[in-house]
Amino acid sequence: MIVLALDTSTNVGSVGWIKTRGDGPRPAVEASFEATYACAPGHAETLLAKIAWALAEGGLRQEDVGLVVYGRGPGSFTGVRIGLATAKGLALGLGMPILGVSSLEALALSADREGLVATLVDARRGEIYAAVYRVAGNDGLPAATLVAAEQVTKPDGAAAVVESASAGEPVLLVGDGVPKCVAPIELRLCALALLGSPGPDAPSAILMARVGLERFGCVGPDDPATVEPVYLREPDAKLPAPR
Repeated sequence: MIVLALDTSTNVGSVGWIKTRGDGPRPAVEASFEATYACAPGHAETLLAKIAWALAEGGLRQEDVGLVVYGRGPGSFTGVRIGLATAKGLALGLGMPILGVSSLEALALSADREGLVATLVDARRGEIYAAVYRVAGNDGLPAATLVAAEQVTKPDGAAAVVESASAGEPVLLVGDGVPKCVAPIELRLCALALLGSPGPDAPSAILMARVGLERFGCVGPDDPATVEPVYLREPDAKLPAPR
């Protein structure tokens, strides 16, 4: 099976695929490809071209894909919508199943570290998308257990989330919201209880594909007609109030 994965939740896009051999939730991966890129001018203008390029690197076409794994958010409202709309378009146009995974969880899994990982993503408007996970090895594929739920909060609030979740245990910080949270976190956590790192710019598409394929085998696909992105807050753009 060819599993395509993509994430458009931040200004850095991630796209890639795996080619598996055999059956079961964890078939052998015999080939893979992934890339991250700055989405200038924007995901709407670049995503389909990046997907076509990534597949072409393996001599593949969209019609060869058997599953699409996408980042469901939270993150950039526009970016998350474009990622989901693209996945839905592939599902409806080519009849392939799709499955969304948390963009924050995917970023934590991509940090290549076991233990507590706090994902802090810039939500604009002076806010942070935050979550804390406990990442552990799982027979060659990392797994994340949610310690502090996904939420949108101010940097001070994100620092409080990290402090409460850590309980004195070292925490790795990842995400483009880390610079905005470092000062309040340092006020709450002693140096021995914090491991700072910029982490990956975007989730690993290969890892997203592998995790998504395993979950697909357990829970099945999303329904393209009803699945919605995860925003965690109301959008900035609203319909005018009725007169």
